[in-house]
Amino acid sequence: MAGTDFGHAIGLPRALSGLPLSPLVGGYGELRSAQQTLGLGHLGELLTPPGGRLRLLDGIFAVTGPGRRRHVGPEVLRSLRRDRPEPAALWLLERLAAIQDADPAALRRILLYQLTHLLQDHPQGELPATAAGFGVDRAEAAALVHAAARRARLDEGQRTAAESLTDDVLGHRIRSAARRAALLPPAGEDRPLAALLAELAARTAAADTVLAVARRAEEQGDPGRACLHYEEAAALAGDCPRAVRGLVRTYRPEPGDPGAPVSVLVPNGVELRWPSGDFGDTRWRVVRLTCGEPAGAPLAEVPGRPVGGVLVDSGAGTGEEIRHVALPLRADGTVDGPPLIAAPLSVAPAVTEPAAVDGNGWIGAAWTAPPDAVRCEVTLTGPRGPVPVPPVARAGSRETLRVEGAVPGRYALVVRARYAPKGGADRGALSAPVTVPVTVHAWPEPVLTLTARPREAGGVEFRRTGGDGAEVRLVRWPGTTPAERAELTAAELPPPLDWAAPGWTRSTTDDPATSVAGTTVPGASVPGAGVPGASTPGAGGSVGDGPACVGHPPPGSQTVVSAVSVLGARAVAGPSVLVEAPLPVTGLTLRRAAPDVVEVGFDWPGAAGTVTAAVTQDGRRTEIAVARSVFLREGLRLPVTPAALSVEVHAAPRSARSVLASPGADARAELPADVAISYELVPGARRGLRRGPAVLRVTVRAPGGAPGPELPDLPGFVLVARGDGGRDPRRPSGPADGPAVCRVTGAELAAAAASTGTGTGTVERPIDTAVAPGRPYALRGFLLGGAAASVRLEEPSLPTLVIH
Repeated sequence: MAGTDFGHAIGLPRALSGLPLSPLVGGYGELRSAQQTLGLGHLGELLTPPGGRLRLLDGIFAVTGPGRRRHVGPEVLRSLRRDRPEPAALWLLERLAAIQDADPAALRRILLYQLTHLLQDHPQGELPATAAGFGVDRAEAAALVHAAARRARLDEGQRTAAESLTDDVLGHRIRSAARRAALLPPAGEDRPLAALLAELAARTAAADTVLAVARRAEEQGDPGRACLHYEEAAALAGDCPRAVRGLVRTYRPEPGDPGAPVSVLVPNGVELRWPSGDFGDTRWRVVRLTCGEPAGAPLAEVPGRPVGGVLVDSGAGTGEEIRHVALPLRADGTVDGPPLIAAPLSVAPAVTEPAAVDGNGWIGAAWTAPPDAVRCEVTLTGPRGPVPVPPVARAGSRETLRVEGAVPGRYALVVRARYAPKGGADRGALSAPVTVPVTVHAWPEPVLTLTARPREAGGVEFRRTGGDGAEVRLVRWPGTTPAERAELTAAELPPPLDWAAPGWTRSTTDDPATSVAGTTVPGASVPGAGVPGASTPGAGGSVGDGPACVGHPPPGSQTVVSAVSVLGARAVAGPSVLVEAPLPVTGLTLRRAAPDVVEVGFDWPGAAGTVTAAVTQDGRRTEIAVARSVFLREGLRLPVTPAALSVEVHAAPRSARSVLASPGADARAELPADVAISYELVPGARRGLRRGPAVLRVTVRAPGGAPGPELPDLPGFVLVARGDGGRDPRRPSGPADGPAVCRVTGAELAAAAASTGTGTGTVERPIDTAVAPGRPYALRGFLLGGAAASVRLEEPSLPTLVIH
């Protein structure tokens, strides 16, 4: 019915017989990007002032009021830049002006394409008010809505094809354009699109015809003629995969042809590096072929232009084998001449950050594996040929390897990254090898055992096994002692012990005892027991085995002595022993506080925590340990018998695992036997009513009930009287403090003790009362002679010594 079709009676005859299915403009994607940056729903919003309307049936007009409209041409578009200073708006207006210059109908076609999609996507797109809401003049809104409803709707894929179609055609990507055209609905009344599709179909058919001729020539064994036809097909369709692959198969460079570019793996992809020849302003289309993909698979085009003869391809898939083909282009974009074909390249990034170190018979290596690698394959070659490699350990992207049993010499460690198979590959791509040279140096033999034993005069003798062929040092570590067989550098070793003699000597002494000159060294213990890394003699060995070294530790020191074997700049930590040199005990004194108790006094030796007192009596030795705090608070009292004894005192080791160096002469004191002399007054016999004079009874008791060699040296005994006429006379204070009323010689006492055979004897003497003072008087006995200090005098009770 007349008047129902869009544009039937409006404007010029058949001004719009159908809305466009494609904008048919090159670079439409860039226009859309700039439009979205400015926040525009369609490009018409850029052409009208605020509140203005857009008319586009008979051309593009900006309606600013009743009867006022302005045709939008290239000059107007450029003048609008004064009102839109944004960079995106300036670029967009200039680009639209250039489009108008090239084709006056192109911008109107773009606007209609965009408005059609806005109406079709709107839930109320069939209402004229909706079109008016998009800025369309109300006089044309109804017709535009009616036409948009009649035009075929495009899905997302069809819109992408419609908007990219012209770019493919302009870029001579005919195969891609044909694939996009196949997605579109019939052009119908969109005559420009129909003409483009017809031209595209003709060009595709021509390329197919030339391809068929090229394939026949190739099958007939004429690669030269086939190459010419493949090149012609590539000129017709620059993105034809069969044409490009045919060129790769049949092209044979001739003398004078440019050299092939080189594909090189780089961290951000693949670099295609042109040969050094001068190609002037030649334009290139670079495509990437992937091994194993179908022959008709679309070509992957590498975007961008070479800069300085280098083009970076960031789209190559890891683990694939690729090949780059650079096609020279004419000014119109068609292929011009034979291609430059790079050699195949496996996109298999190699491992990075490789490192290798050597140790005592081992090699350690580490590297960073590429994130897409399936595994890393390692080979190791040494002076004796290939070396078996253990499994690789992996923590994140860092992989490590340790190979034991490496002999000294030079090695080459080669690491390759393996990638998962892709396409037609059987095992997957393998990266270029990364070679890490490493030299295994000779290391010293470790010290196997280290023992120590005391020597005379405070010395310590060290013996070792192992360390053959190396310099063996005795050291004291300032901090934590390294574990046995830890690998070190000679530069980090502490200086050798300054109190140990340098060098090791062989000795014929194999006696493992810890005695010196027949005397047991106090506190001797199992060498090194409990010390980290310490060594004790093994089965069948003894302390005396191996080279010897003598040292004299400073008194009061406690030292963990470690053996280290050194060869050149390398060292191996060995076992350790704990050596202690206590300070000597001085000022030793003994005093018998009772027949069965001896008080021991001495000066405490420095920082010792415990002192050991050894009592030897009656052929038995008893050791008693006393702590410093107890000694200072209570002293030291030892239980003994009356027999003669000797006491040795020495500082005990601060650790139960110490080897105790003798401090030299031990503190030693002797105490003779406890010889006691007692006396008592025995009343005289009665004679009628009177008693006779009192009798002095002196008894001597030797220890053990047997006479000893000390009995002939017994002191004499004297009984002294003192009286001052008082009722309670004072006791004599000494042998000269009054007349002697009775005397017994030491010989008499010794004879009496010897006569009984028991070591105990008694001598009785009457008191000479003639020389005694007047009654009452007090008596008291005293010992006389050089041995008096070593004999204990037992006195009776005081009342029995007063004579009334």
